[in-house]
Amino acid sequence: MVSPEVSASDSVDPADTRILTQPTASFHIPNAKAGQSYAGKIEGTDSSGAPVRVRDVRLPSKLVGLEVYDDVELRGVPVVGGDYKISLQWTADRTSWVSGECLLIVNPDPRSLWKKVDPPADDPYFKTNTDGTTVDGDGFRIAAASRRGRSHEHAGTFRDDDFFVHHDADSGWSVLIVADGAGSAKNSRWGSKLAAEVAGRHLVSSLSGDFGARMDTAISEWDEEPAVAGKVVGDEFHYLFHKMGSLAVQAIDAEAQAKGMPAKDYATTLLAAVSKRQGSETFLASFWLGDGAIAAYGPQGKVRLMGTPDGGDFAGQTRFLDRAAMTDHAFGKRVGVGRYTDLCAVFLMTDGISDPRFETDNGLIDARKWDALWEEMSPFLASPEPEKALIQWLDFFAPGHHDDRTIAVLYACVS
Repeated sequence: MVSPEVSASDSVDPADTRILTQPTASFHIPNAKAGQSYAGKIEGTDSSGAPVRVRDVRLPSKLVGLEVYDDVELRGVPVVGGDYKISLQWTADRTSWVSGECLLIVNPDPRSLWKKVDPPADDPYFKTNTDGTTVDGDGFRIAAASRRGRSHEHAGTFRDDDFFVHHDADSGWSVLIVADGAGSAKNSRWGSKLAAEVAGRHLVSSLSGDFGARMDTAISEWDEEPAVAGKVVGDEFHYLFHKMGSLAVQAIDAEAQAKGMPAKDYATTLLAAVSKRQGSETFLASFWLGDGAIAAYGPQGKVRLMGTPDGGDFAGQTRFLDRAAMTDHAFGKRVGVGRYTDLCAVFLMTDGISDPRFETDNGLIDARKWDALWEEMSPFLASPEPEKALIQWLDFFAPGHHDDRTIAVLYACVS
């Protein structure tokens, strides 16, 4: 067999082969966060790890809020989260320029991930998403506000918290109550409402009658024999708060029975305080069942916690209002009384506020944290309509804390 002839032009010398390859480089820029000020530089290296020079950086039209400075730096406040491919030119030898891309990741604002879904308006236990009120006293105010938590907004469920505040101009007594319905109990929003209203009405009625008159006499003798007066007043309020709690339990039991549901479906905490101001002196008696906080704050650098929050073995666990709580031998520990000079404010709040603001039981007794809270809240309390201002303040964002928030504050008028 004769082999075909091969011409010189058909033969290839491997040494003469020239394979043209596109130069490569990788680029990096720090991640940004939507809604926050940003400054970051694009940095690149070629395949050997040597740095390259970058120019002609072009941002995609959807990347709103950032601008290019000095060829390689991005500054501004990105508006929308996402992954953005930034086109650019680069060179390793400063003679030939090559097209490239750099990926900028803009993490979304966590707040933008939360939906706001209204609960059904025809629900028999309908409750508004927010509530607030302001009551004027003689030289002081009581402001209360409640707001549905982001977790409830996202799921389209109701606000479970509630409150009650009242000032009797004739007797001089003030009543403040906050209640936090259990998230695991489907009708707890009504349990908190019933508990707050029934407890509040009983306290107002008692303090405007013979009980209030007896307490006025006992408090007026406080300076003469503080120990004796404190014991007498403490015993009296132990009885008053026990009756108050029992009436609230009965109201919840009656509602549950009427609806053919277990009382635990209406589970709620209950924090109550009554106060009477006399010049620079403020008398305070409190009842604390569940988590949250009751505190007598002021002057600056001083706070008296009126009890201890109930906790459990797991986050979010607490004690709820029921018959067992009323018969507990340790019931007396839930009652606190005191007479204080130059108070700035009396605070009652649910754990939707106390948890992100104080974090731990030790945090609750840290006067510096209360100082910071008072400084932050004072402009809102000085508003012509403090209840509306507080509703806005309650919308503060704290990662990991998205529960309902309710607060009631008695305070000397601030400016």
